[in-house]
Amino acid sequence: MKMRPLPDIDLARIAPQRDDQQRRSLEQMKGGRPPFSYKPIRSCFDDIFNIQPSLDFGEAKPTPWHCIERALLKHANSEVEFEHNMRVAKGLYDFATSGSVVGRRHEFFPLAMGVGRKVSFWLPMIVAIEDRPHAIFIEPRRSRGLSAEGRRFAFSMMHERIRAADEDFAHVGLAILRFGDPDAGRRAVRLYTDEGVDLYSLDQLEMMVSRTYQIWREVLEEREREAREQHTGTGPLI
Repeated sequence: MKMRPLPDIDLARIAPQRDDQQRRSLEQMKGGRPPFSYKPIRSCFDDIFNIQPSLDFGEAKPTPWHCIERALLKHANSEVEFEHNMRVAKGLYDFATSGSVVGRRHEFFPLAMGVGRKVSFWLPMIVAIEDRPHAIFIEPRRSRGLSAEGRRFAFSMMHERIRAADEDFAHVGLAILRFGDPDAGRRAVRLYTDEGVDLYSLDQLEMMVSRTYQIWREVLEEREREAREQHTGTGPLI
């Protein structure tokens, strides 16, 4: 059986749960394509966060909003997708321009875990938030998003891949950007940082990921068995 990987956000929200909670959460995971994605906004991150050739942050004018809106229109596959991406983009744009956020690109490769899975809780950039460089992760979901424990898990992954793996980034901040409910056509940014968060060790992360994928395999095998029984009419007799 080929086991499809869990989205990073789902892994982060489920892995810290107890086994029985994990099983319930994983049983609620649906297959198929969602009604829309946030891929369009990913094409705009460089413009929204004012990415520059270096971190010598001088005078850097933000990209005009109409350029970002045009890019969203170009990449959206439907009106619904455009609207959802637009609300997040407006919130990010307000956050970035009001705080004079600026950054530079840096490719942080995915972190390989012992179960043969890779995670990537970060964008390929470093941005200055309140004059301090940060690695950031965007979490646009309105439902089934990250709890405090989920953010702890994500921050721990960020720390292992970015700070622990490279002394040049040992002192960067870690930030997760979430979003409020729609209001006036935008979703305002809620900034969370790792300050005061008791991070998991790499061994703890490995154990949690391994256990979650073990339960995920059991859930998928059960689904496959039920589907096979329904198809052949060999289900249990009542």
